[in-house]
Amino acid sequence: MKLKHAFMLAASALLSAAAFFGCNSDGKSGAADAPAKAAAKTKPLVVYWSWSETHNTKIVAEMLQQKTGADIAVIEMVTPYPNDFGGAAQAGQRDLQQPKAPAIKDMNLDISKYDPIYVGTPIWFSTFAPPVRTFLQSYDFNGKTVALFCTHGQGNPATFKYLADAKAAVPAINYFPEVFAHKGTEAANAGPALDAWIQKVSAK
Repeated sequence: MKLKHAFMLAASALLSAAAFFGCNSDGKSGAADAPAKAAAKTKPLVVYWSWSETHNTKIVAEMLQQKTGADIAVIEMVTPYPNDFGGAAQAGQRDLQQPKAPAIKDMNLDISKYDPIYVGTPIWFSTFAPPVRTFLQSYDFNGKTVALFCTHGQGNPATFKYLADAKAAVPAINYFPEVFAHKGTEAANAGPALDAWIQKVSAK
């Protein structure tokens, strides 16, 4: 009986120790695990708007997605611009004079899941296309880095107002200070320059 009693006491002690160390031996379980579980992992996001038949901005956006492993989303207007350049340019110039225009479709994005966020546009009148401005005004980018990229025609990138106008439209956003600008007709060759820019964004 004494032997049986001693065995039961020993087994009970072992079970208690196992329960204690199973919960606490690594110092990471229980309450200590809460911060790690609460910290959500983020991944890059590429968002862009593209109008032209050649879709130069789309080419760069998809290249950026492939290089970063990002999710990708397209900005779509509720009422698209006309298919002819003259009509689209006229409508775009009109919208640039408005504080928030045009309306865009709901993209159902959970911005909290992403960082950094790459936002791309063709350059219209030396700045972003109006749908991109609407996108920047439509989401909460608190705590995120937003890196801007664009494709352009014959203009000089040094004269573009994309970053300045983005800051004016939504000053609370933490913008990466260097805009990636690439000539639209050479979009397919943007790879090497894009690699260098991605490294700068990632290092921030």
